[in-house]
Amino acid sequence: MKILIFEDNKSDYDNLTDCIFKFFNEKGMSYKIDICPNKEFLFNSINKYDILFLDIELGDENGIDLGLELRQRHEKCIIIITSNFAKYVFDGYKIHADRYFLKPINYIEFKLEMNSVIKNYMFYEMGINDPEISKKKIYYRDILYIDIYDRKSRIHLMNGTILISSRPLYAWVKDLENLYFGQPHKTFLVNYNHISGFKKNDIILINEELIPLSRHFRKEFEQGYINYLHETL
Repeated sequence: MKILIFEDNKSDYDNLTDCIFKFFNEKGMSYKIDICPNKEFLFNSINKYDILFLDIELGDENGIDLGLELRQRHEKCIIIITSNFAKYVFDGYKIHADRYFLKPINYIEFKLEMNSVIKNYMFYEMGINDPEISKKKIYYRDILYIDIYDRKSRIHLMNGTILISSRPLYAWVKDLENLYFGQPHKTFLVNYNHISGFKKNDIILINEELIPLSRHFRKEFEQGYINYLHETL
């Protein structure tokens, strides 16, 4: 992951980079950190980065104003606000900041919040690369659900396409259960992100399709959905 830090206070920068080093080393993930020298560099280079740590107080610059302009140029970039003052937390909502950290940053809190950030990133950027299933990469975010039919797995996509795989459902469950997918029935695996509601013993998807919710799987599935809501809201 490519990380950009816009921070003009050395002690705050050192505190933040210590947290980043420790977190990504514990996760075993590769990363690269660059420091942003000025506003011009930020706007010219932001498309190269996955995560931006943006201080709110930057001398003559205002982090919120920069964030608003950035969102128009690079919507996918993860923007994480850092500040000495809690009063700015509501301003962070204006730019749809992914997280807000008060300085000095506590590593335990940093780790907890960043776990959710990275999980969201993986969900939206990762997918299936299997030429036997599709010539193109299938993003996890585009999968409505996976079911079993005639001893084969069927991958149902948002655009209505159905792809066939010889992999058993339990293999998909193992691969996707930590990426916002849950099993509501022995023959189904559902993407939590595409649930619009519940109806007695069924799940209602955003395309109004109904997926059975069996008694045996209900408790674990509903808890998984609650966890998903906590992590993504």
